[in-house]
Parts: sequence; C-alpha cells; structure tokens
Amino acid sequence: MRVEIIFLGSGGGRWATITQTRGTGGFRIHTEKTKLHIDPGPGALVRMKDLKITPWGTNALFISHCHPDHYTDGEVIIEAMTKGMTQKNGVIISNFTVLEGFGDFENAISKYHQSKALKRYILYPKDSAKIYDMELVATKTKHGDPYGIGIRIKTKKGDIGYTGDTEYIDSLIEDFDGVRVFIANIVRKKNERIRGHLCSNDVIDLVNSMNKKPELVVMNHMGVKMTNPEKEANYIAENIGTNVIPAKLGLKIELLEEGYLSYMIGQEKK
Repeated sequence: MRVEIIFLGSGGGRWATITQTRGTGGFRIHTEKTKLHIDPGPGALVRMKDLKITPWGTNALFISHCHPDHYTDGEVIIEAMTKGMTQKNGVIISNFTVLEGFGDFENAISKYHQSKALKRYILYPKDSAKIYDMELVATKTKHGDPYGIGIRIKTKKGDIGYTGDTEYIDSLIEDFDGVRVFIANIVRKKNERIRGHLCSNDVIDLVNSMNKKPELVVMNHMGVKMTNPEKEANYIAENIGTNVIPAKLGLKIELLEEGYLSYMIGQEKK
C-alpha cells in the first residue's frame, strides 16, 4: 500500500508568497486510491508541471483556511479534478469560511466549483471525513480565520499530521500525539513568535509534550526570515530527539511499514 507525500514548495506568509522564493503550492498525499492536494496556494499548478505531476488524477482537495497562500489555486485543482468541469468528481474538504464565507472573508471557492464535486465536507475541530482509503480528522487552530483547521490524516501506514496555520495552543499536543509524520507550519526561527503562527521553540515544546513523538517532523510554510532552514532543522532535532527536515520543492516522503524514505524527485533515493 503506497503512501507518499510530495511538497510543491515550502514557503508561507505574505512576503514568501509574493516573492515565490520557496514556492507556495502546498503538498500532496498519494495512496493507491487517493490523490489529495492540501492547501494549493499560488503556483501550485506550475510547480506540479515542473515536477511532472499530472493534476488530472486529483480526487480530493483540502483547504485549511481562507488565506490566499493556502487557497488561490484551489478552483483550478477542482477544474482538473472534474475534467474541466464537465463531470462531477472528487471530494472537497475545508472549513466554514472557505466554502461559505464569514465576516470580511468571502468564500474562497465559488459555489459553481463546489457544485461539481461529488461530495463536500465542512469540518470543525474533531469532525472527520472518510474518503477513499483514508480518514481526515480536523484539528483546532488559532489564527486569523476563526474557523481555520489543521488535519490528522489516517492512512493504512499510519497517521500524518498537518498543523495548518496556528499559534501554539495546548490542544495541538493531543491532536497530533502519535502521528508518524508531523508537518508543522513554522514561520519563524527559534523564539521569534508572531501572532497566529508557530516558531521553532513552539514546535520543540509541542513535540516534547507528546506521549509518542513522530518519526519525522517536516518544517513547512516558512517565512522570508527563516534564512537557514537546514540549520534550524538541526536545532529543532537536537532539542526533540527525532528527525527533522525542512520541506523543499520536490521533496518526496514515502512511508514504509517501518521507517520512511525521503528524497528529491528526480534524484537518487537515500
């Protein structure tokens, strides 16, 4: 049973999105039955083309919250998923704001595009959705979108956790305890906190509070002030005692029955 994670960039926040120095295409999880795209921000389709990943096979879309670095290419992904909007296909999973709008936030995915999915889920923390050969469980966040969520993805080879955008809150410990791969949106290094986001020290505190630590932590959604991701990954790893790597455009992680492989697409596995 195949479980793969493929990153279409590693950038996050306004300035990283504008400059596109790291890419903001989100990431994908591929299994035997599911081709899930998570948070397709600006450039997702271009990055997929660069990596020779076809969008046509996509059958599920997850958007964590209503900020453009997470949703901008979502409608185009839906158009690919539905064969150019000619047939109903696939599943859309998101929060209330993205699909319905709230306050100053208009719905980020049009009702027209939503209508072409076979199924649509609006999730709140602790809600779940079973799709194909995986289950998604929504997790709580504290961010600018009051309905923002993260996700815990249950696969046949263990769980994958994704924080979405959030500052440190205690519920993250229970929400992601025991995941095999923990994808954390870390905007700033060390103890440089900004409202609504995690810094490296937050992730250290979070992982060290878990009963069962992840096998691998992946740094994602890094801002422009994260100038040396490899050095920061080493800093986090030294303080949590588990493997940490920064996401990159083309990073692929394969979950095995025991352990994992990580390599860049087009390069030799190591």
